[in-house]
Amino acid sequence: MWWLFEVIIFGYLIFGGAFLIDVGTSWDKFRKRKPLLVFALVVLVGWVTIFYGSFIEPRTLVVREQEINLTEEPETLLNVAVVSDIHVGPYKNEAWAQKVVDKTMELDADIIVIPGDFIFSKAVQADMLEPLGGLRAPLGVFAVTGNHDYTENSQQYVIDTLVRLGITVLENESIELFVDDQVVVLAGVSDLWFAGQPQETMQGLDQDQLVILLSHNPDAVLYSSVGIADLVISAHTHGGQIRLPWLGSIARVPTKLGNAYDKGLFDYKDQKLFITAGVGETGPRARLFNPPEINLLTIQF
Repeated sequence: MWWLFEVIIFGYLIFGGAFLIDVGTSWDKFRKRKPLLVFALVVLVGWVTIFYGSFIEPRTLVVREQEINLTEEPETLLNVAVVSDIHVGPYKNEAWAQKVVDKTMELDADIIVIPGDFIFSKAVQADMLEPLGGLRAPLGVFAVTGNHDYTENSQQYVIDTLVRLGITVLENESIELFVDDQVVVLAGVSDLWFAGQPQETMQGLDQDQLVILLSHNPDAVLYSSVGIADLVISAHTHGGQIRLPWLGSIARVPTKLGNAYDKGLFDYKDQKLFITAGVGETGPRARLFNPPEINLLTIQF
């Protein structure tokens, strides 16, 4: 259905633009007709908003930094770069993936994590992920699958592509990382709507360990087994894509948690939940008051 949004956006820009040109070139005819001038002003505001939200803000890549304390008296820092929801396809291509990689590598993070949704809707789109081979970090680059990666049974092709590019894909499993002589468990659950097994992912872990969980869908925190994790890093919501100041997302985000957890850092029961707005789009190509973001998390423990 993405093409329907394209028809609406381009249709408005073309016909709205033609109307505004007519107003500008026939000003004497319109200036004494106040209702038409008001209508023209509304069309102008809509035209500028749609053009900016569809073609400027979605190409404006920002870095947002966030400190996260996991203990009362932290002794160690871990810098984590979060890149998600790339959604290469009709809106974002290989050049965008390269821009994301270049910006991420400027952060000199200790570890890079990518919590899912690499493609838009087709397996072949994973071929545009080639620049991700340029991602490097001292502790590694790790990923989990997102719901779009399963469209038309694309998941294996996406996973094989990522592995070939040097990215470790965690599929309902965990690994141990050593950070300044401390052990950090990094767990990754596959997308909850498809192959995700939270209980299997957290099996064998306990409260005495420092556990960070990657889950594309933030609804992972609703599973009791995930309560072991000190921090859950998620994506999926895109921050609603289109937001308004003070009101947040104007659309309902696709989670059980709802719009109260649309993007940013949250306390959920006894754990931390971080949700990135990601760097790509689905549905309409638009973003508003919510540019694509790479996150640099300074985790203290």
